[in-house]
Amino acid sequence: MSGLPPLPSPGGYERAYAESYDLAFGKLKRADLGEICLKSGAVQVDAEAVQLPFLNRDYRVDRSQESVSLLSGIESVPIGEKLLILHYLVTSKGTPPCGEAVSFKELPEGVVYYPTFYKRAIRPLLNKYGASPGKLIEAAALIGGVSEPQGDSAVTVRAFPKVAVTWVLWRGDDEFTAEGTILVDRGIQDYLPTEDIAVLCQHIAIKLCLAV
Repeated sequence: MSGLPPLPSPGGYERAYAESYDLAFGKLKRADLGEICLKSGAVQVDAEAVQLPFLNRDYRVDRSQESVSLLSGIESVPIGEKLLILHYLVTSKGTPPCGEAVSFKELPEGVVYYPTFYKRAIRPLLNKYGASPGKLIEAAALIGGVSEPQGDSAVTVRAFPKVAVTWVLWRGDDEFTAEGTILVDRGIQDYLPTEDIAVLCQHIAIKLCLAV
């Protein structure tokens, strides 16, 4: 059987979230922050804290206080975002991009989970932008995304300093339904495990759908 867990459902798995949060901070506390920053692209701000951009906003991660917070704004950071940030920091190996774009199905265990991944990370954008894919570019710009010369419309969103995700859409018409795919660098697993890549793509998809 696959070892890949399901995506957390909204409002559920509080205990699992708490355990993952504690485990991630445990790893962060045992690590050398300077090395963490070198590998992840974060910036060390003092002996116990780093600053990291995530989806065009800056966050402070303080291991002494076990906190993840926005540098600007007063809103609290959802636990799902905190875990993505923490997992990125403790997983980052600092390797350069492979330069080969692959779909989620080509990642380890990706093909097993792909139907659910498609439903949560690709289908919502097709429903929203399939008839007018050009609007996807406008939405992506609001979270720091840039257009790409692929399909009928494509955007790349840099989630973290060393992790980028590309959505490619093909317009639907009377004969064909809209279609899309998500591409990442083959070396992305040097920065996030497959289950976190799935959660990250779903998270970005939601933001893109709500942006315009």
